[in-house]
Amino acid sequence: QSMKVLVWNIKKGQEKGLEIDLPRLGRDRDLILLSEGYLKPELVDLFESFQGIGWDMGISFIYKKDHNYKTGTMIGSKVKPEKVMITHTVDLEPFIHTPKALTMAKYPIQGSDKKILVISVHATNVTHQGAFVRHMDQAFFEIDRHDGPVLFAGDFNTRTKARTNHIFQESLKRGFQSVDFINGHKRMKGMGHFLDWAFIKGLKVKNPIVYSSKASDHQPMQFELSVE
Repeated sequence: QSMKVLVWNIKKGQEKGLEIDLPRLGRDRDLILLSEGYLKPELVDLFESFQGIGWDMGISFIYKKDHNYKTGTMIGSKVKPEKVMITHTVDLEPFIHTPKALTMAKYPIQGSDKKILVISVHATNVTHQGAFVRHMDQAFFEIDRHDGPVLFAGDFNTRTKARTNHIFQESLKRGFQSVDFINGHKRMKGMGHFLDWAFIKGLKVKNPIVYSSKASDHQPMQFELSVE
């Protein structure tokens, strides 16, 4: 069986057009991984309009300036997770003094006793290399304890060569491959480096494509996965 996936940093729905583009790109998806999900009423309505999709969210923080709305990483799925884990960074973003959250969930695989581990990431950003490594270690801790396929995707904030090298070295060492988008150049860059990635292990990928949308500064990534 194959799973259709959408991965996207939706920039808290601050730009116009998300109410059109998210349903357009996400309607037929089995898994939706969002960075910068935001629980303001019109976005909650948008998420709830996805029929048959259940949502889990790792709340990174609450916007006191904006009606105490919550923001964080999200996973939407047609299959109910057997386990959901949320972790927060020890290191806080400077200036705003907020942590980042990882949303991790395990799902059953039809015809197998193994589970698939799905991790939605929005990595620590305006922090030094040590903070980035500690954040990724939280994901790798769960990955190392998991026996089965893994999807690890989202906005990694890999805006330096050191960050990019670290995530690739640690992923490849664990048997991951990076999803190679045919038009990957469309992805958002920070300081000349791509920020959004999808890493897979024990999975085969089909039709990886980056779409264009004005509804966020990041571009939506789509692909299909099947268990090897």
